[in-house]
Amino acid sequence: MGREAEFPLVSVDGRAGDASRLWPLLMEEGCQPIRDQVPGGPPGAVIGVRGPGWQCLVEVGRCTVEVVVGPRPSLHDLQRDADRALSMVLPAARRAGYRLLGYGIQPRTRPGPSVLAPKRRYAVMRRATGDRWLRWGVTASDQIHVAVSRDEVIPVLNALNGLSGAVIALTANSSVYGGRPGRYASGREGLMEDATGEAYRHGALPRSFADMEDWVRFVLGFRCLFLPDGRGGFREPGRPMVDVIGGRPDLEAFLFHDHYVWPSARPRARLGTMEIRPACQQPPHESWAAAALAAGLAEEHRQAWVLVEDRFGPSGWDALLAVRRRAVRSGIRLGEEDRRFLGEVVGLAERGLAARGLGEEHLLDPVQARLERGEGPADVARRTAARGGPLALADALALG
Repeated sequence: MGREAEFPLVSVDGRAGDASRLWPLLMEEGCQPIRDQVPGGPPGAVIGVRGPGWQCLVEVGRCTVEVVVGPRPSLHDLQRDADRALSMVLPAARRAGYRLLGYGIQPRTRPGPSVLAPKRRYAVMRRATGDRWLRWGVTASDQIHVAVSRDEVIPVLNALNGLSGAVIALTANSSVYGGRPGRYASGREGLMEDATGEAYRHGALPRSFADMEDWVRFVLGFRCLFLPDGRGGFREPGRPMVDVIGGRPDLEAFLFHDHYVWPSARPRARLGTMEIRPACQQPPHESWAAAALAAGLAEEHRQAWVLVEDRFGPSGWDALLAVRRRAVRSGIRLGEEDRRFLGEVVGLAERGLAARGLGEEHLLDPVQARLERGEGPADVARRTAARGGPLALADALALG
């Protein structure tokens, strides 16, 4: 498994920082630069650094840093690598006058062109999708990759997308954004839902899938936003990918296109993994809660699907989408029936981790505590901001 943990980078006043100021400081400590690379073109600007067993990269927004660790066999191994990374990244951030937050969105800064990271493909993406896509520049997710076999791809895809509402309810942590409490407990999911103007390209999926061909046909139906032109630039077809490739299958083109479709769980063919993505970044002392929840559910994906069918019936996808909508808006503060469902989901994740025999299940303790309190990180964030504003929220959620 592997983890891609994104963190908002903020200045002392809680406004968006600039990750490019970290790279020289980290390279002084022996880290190696990572440069923007477009197929067929020369290396571009430094967009991150590589350390022993980890990488730190700028995300869509120059105010979001992503710490990448893995592949490793356990969550504990990933945790050790991530701790080593943060032991270097956090001091560099402090030297630059910044802090990293255990939070899912910038608390003060609104989306806009000024936050866009200096990656060449992002300018093309903005042209292809419009300014709504800039919302991605202020969000911070916590993504985990789990290894899957060919036979597991579709069952895991269906189970984890079906349960995405439960994952969001238990991990929502982006309720204060643009300087004030918002209408969503998971602001990052709520704001990103229509970021590309195509339904179901980001977040929820409209249905379950029968097999791999069914999934590939679904992905091919989305507009091809851009493709490398082989000369260091991009071409922008602007029509469904199935029309772009026509009768001549092009695996490399498909894999590039597939990277720009973002359901809550998606197969990553190059890696042989399922990437599970609906969770916000978690509060500092509960940082591994989302990764543990997703890993446990992936381990128990077959029983997870049995739970879905038992509770909602074999044609219950619309009910699952309704749970997801409620979770994005309300987080863990759902009705009694939904809360019982959340308890069953957490129980499945605990059993999945316990069955691995690695002692990872204790990482779910914060999730269980949220259920018992009936209060999640989104609720705490709103209360903190109501008392002291977004700067108090940044103070409360700063790492290190």
